[in-house]
Amino acid sequence: MKTFMQFLESSGKIFYHGSMDNLPVGTILTPRNEYEKDWQNTDFYKPLEMYRPPHMLAHKDSVFMCDNIDDIDLAGGGTEYVFTVQPIGKIEKHDLNWSSEISALIGDGKHITDPEVKEAAENYWNGIPHHNESVWEYLTPKAKIIRTQEYETAEEED
Repeated sequence: MKTFMQFLESSGKIFYHGSMDNLPVGTILTPRNEYEKDWQNTDFYKPLEMYRPPHMLAHKDSVFMCDNIDDIDLAGGGTEYVFTVQPIGKIEKHDLNWSSEISALIGDGKHITDPEVKEAAENYWNGIPHHNESVWEYLTPKAKIIRTQEYETAEEED
């Protein structure tokens, strides 16, 4: 039977999570209690949650992952340590650049109910690649740390 790392390596999909704290291998990551408090005043959080389909994971109920170490900082993850993680539960894939699009639209004076804001939020939830470029973030309810390394020296696994 293949180990999870062998499965990931054979499937080509490895997930990373950035952290400011070093945690031991085997730790189960769960959603941060203060996530909503920390992000609720951004211009993209409320529209994303307003248009989130009920079957999708709420950000406050998710652990965030990337499939590229270089995207951790762009996605707002901690930059002291990188964990290779095993998702526990379903995995959702979203293009983070739609939240930037929402921020730009709100900054240009669009209201949260504007059709362009709604479309950008729906594109995020539907996993549609942004028309300029994509930065993918993955959401899962929990994740198990299977490897830890310092962010500055982190290398993606082959």
